[in-house]
Amino acid sequence: MVMKGVSVIYESISCNYINFAYSMCYRHSIFYPKLLMAIYSKKIYAGQYDKAIQQMNAPLYTFLFSEYEKNYNILRTYISKQDTNEITKQVEFMLSQNLNNSQAYQVASMTYFYFLDVQNIELSKKLLDIIERKGNEDEIAYDRMLYRILIEKKSEDIPLVNELLSKHPDNQQQGILQYLLGLQYQYLSDTKQANYYLNKAKKNLKGTPYHKKVKESMV
Repeated sequence: MVMKGVSVIYESISCNYINFAYSMCYRHSIFYPKLLMAIYSKKIYAGQYDKAIQQMNAPLYTFLFSEYEKNYNILRTYISKQDTNEITKQVEFMLSQNLNNSQAYQVASMTYFYFLDVQNIELSKKLLDIIERKGNEDEIAYDRMLYRILIEKKSEDIPLVNELLSKHPDNQQQGILQYLLGLQYQYLSDTKQANYYLNKAKKNLKGTPYHKKVKESMV
């Protein structure tokens, strides 16, 4: 009976220890990733991009995060840094990996407009193809429109952009749409209408990276 009692106590202690260890591991698995991401975000806000990337390549980060999460955050870092060469290399590298549909879509959604903007035709088309496989109907229609205007230099979407303009009261969103209208009128050699919309876009996009781009388009 004594031995049985000791055995029961031993088993109880063992179970409690295992539960405690599991609990601590679980808490750490939640706490450490949040802490690392907070440190990473602080470095990004401070403009310490190289240090942020070093952190993500550190053993602890590699242990706690998946390969995709690590590469995705490195991509975010290059986007914050606005390093076109590194963004391009990172996207090409990630798309060459065995990504699932959701991961590929996440990469495409985050970088599609960027590659339209820098006129990278090959990557823009590849990213649009990915979005078409996973995106919703409205997103696909909008992104196809962007491709026609920014890459193919077509002007057939003036009525659609005007319709969208009437539905979006947000100044920045209106500024983007006015910019798209201005470009299309430029393609039609209608300088008066082009400048009308580009002037509106310049006002609504003041303080954003596109303010300078709109001004350059007006020349």
